[in-house]
Amino acid sequence: MPPTRSPEIESVARRTLQAYAGDFETLRNLMSSDPSLRVLGFDRDEWWKGSAVFDVRQAQSEQQPEFQVRIAEVEGFEDGEFGWATVFSTIVTPDEETQLRTSMVLRIEAGVWRVVQWHNSSPVPNQQVFGVEITTTLDDLVTSILSEGNQMPVGQTTEGTMTLVFTDVVDSTPFAERVGDDKWAALVAQHEAVIGAVTASHGGTVVKFLGDGSMLAFESARAAVRTAVEIQKATLDAPFSVRIGVHTGEVQRSADDLFGLTVNKAARIAAAGDADEVMISSTTRDLIGSMDGVEIGDTKTVALKGLSDIHQISPVVWN
Repeated sequence: MPPTRSPEIESVARRTLQAYAGDFETLRNLMSSDPSLRVLGFDRDEWWKGSAVFDVRQAQSEQQPEFQVRIAEVEGFEDGEFGWATVFSTIVTPDEETQLRTSMVLRIEAGVWRVVQWHNSSPVPNQQVFGVEITTTLDDLVTSILSEGNQMPVGQTTEGTMTLVFTDVVDSTPFAERVGDDKWAALVAQHEAVIGAVTASHGGTVVKFLGDGSMLAFESARAAVRTAVEIQKATLDAPFSVRIGVHTGEVQRSADDLFGLTVNKAARIAAAGDADEVMISSTTRDLIGSMDGVEIGDTKTVALKGLSDIHQISPVVWN
């Protein structure tokens, strides 16, 4: 018989994760008492064997802030006396939220499903692990192949990791109609001059202007974010508003342009922002860490048009 979906295992997995937050009596009941029990935690040294897991978790609970586990999705399967589960959830503390991914192996012991192996992890971008962005889903692969922006000229070479900045004048079409072609052209020229000067001052490159926006490239993620903030500050007195998106990843380059999923994602992040906002991807946020004079707002999860899955983006608080 092939493995079957198991609501019973899914229920055990849910209760185990909820008990992980501090209900140690329930945790003991749901986990195997066999010495072969193995639990892998977040930290490099969190490789617990047998009953040690209960002693360590008891000590940890006295050291860490109170938290809850908010479960988003559970899948459980069984095959004879063994089963397994995967869980997507969020650890919620008074100060922050952290994504959690869990895998469990379960075995029937005395007629009851009990956890014999448990692994918790917090996802990080492939960029951080491998130094480049790689395809994460089949949808990403199809999108990358079919996207017009990824049909690259013959002979181009991979340039490596860059941070891209996309700027966009909000509602530019009705604004241009309202002020007229001549006035609009003059405003665009002034805006492009500001973008060019600010970009150059931070060591970046203007890849191209897009009529009502621009695409900028930087070797430094911090320089890119500072440029985005300065462009917004320089636009405060302009009669229009700008939204800006920033993303870091692997790009490919022709003689005068950049291509790849990173380009598409940076543009979509800009489009996901509101007027006067600077939005950065989770990859860029991880890379810049703590910056003097730069505050990062609360992360939100969004769908980006044309890209699969959901994505985490954060606002840069500049005003």
